[in-house]
Amino acid sequence: MLVLFVLLAFFGFSSASVVASVGSETIKKDELYEYFNSYWREILHLPIARATKEDVQNFLVELVRSKVIRQEAKRMGISLRDAEVEDYIQKNIGSKNLSQIALYFIETELLVDKIAERLYKGSEITENQVVAYYYLNLRDFKVPAQVRLERFVADSLESANELYYRLSRGIEFWEDIKGVKKGEAMWYSIQALPDVLRAQLSPYEVGRVSKPIYTDAGYVVFRVVGRRNEGILSLEEAKPMVRAKLIREKRQEVLKEWLEKTLKNYRVEFYFSQL
Repeated sequence: MLVLFVLLAFFGFSSASVVASVGSETIKKDELYEYFNSYWREILHLPIARATKEDVQNFLVELVRSKVIRQEAKRMGISLRDAEVEDYIQKNIGSKNLSQIALYFIETELLVDKIAERLYKGSEITENQVVAYYYLNLRDFKVPAQVRLERFVADSLESANELYYRLSRGIEFWEDIKGVKKGEAMWYSIQALPDVLRAQLSPYEVGRVSKPIYTDAGYVVFRVVGRRNEGILSLEEAKPMVRAKLIREKRQEVLKEWLEKTLKNYRVEFYFSQL
């Protein structure tokens, strides 16, 4: 069985430009920093000036891990559809102006999720486990006053204004408006809402609509579809959250074990002294 080799700083290497290798594939220093810079700017949204050498080393380990995961996903017959990636970006990032490197990491995380789902289905979680977790962790289910918002994104101000006109007058038909997409309705803490939304949506009556707000993703319009006061979620409301949490924790545990085992099948070397 092949062994995982970690070559620490001060270990010499004939080619100073190579900082890691995964089997026959190598990662060069310029490639590493290109990936690192893009990741910090587009995914973490942090100024590159704050990055330390330790950050670069940790990122290199994650980059190697991503290459192993992508190879294993291919071997397992796991792939992604463009629609899946686009949906994730719309719901979690918003910006469409992402580099290929940023897309690489987004795709990798989606592949990780699919591998975890393949490894652990979640059907083993019992009703008793869900109920026990809820009552043992009641404080986790305390919620502030919340508002449930529908999110619409339009690719032009003209379309956004037409959407606002219809929704604000209770007209439900909007599908014919060009360039408008509707996201999944979500609960938001009223206190945490941006000032611009609080000003437009207060007093948060169902049906209230915000005027178009410009973002990198396009012109966004929000509509109030629900509201609830501060309190503790009921068991029935919390059950899906608890089950999802227990499944997520178990999948992370199984995934960690799988990755540790899988890495033993790869010859992985790090040359930190070349950074």
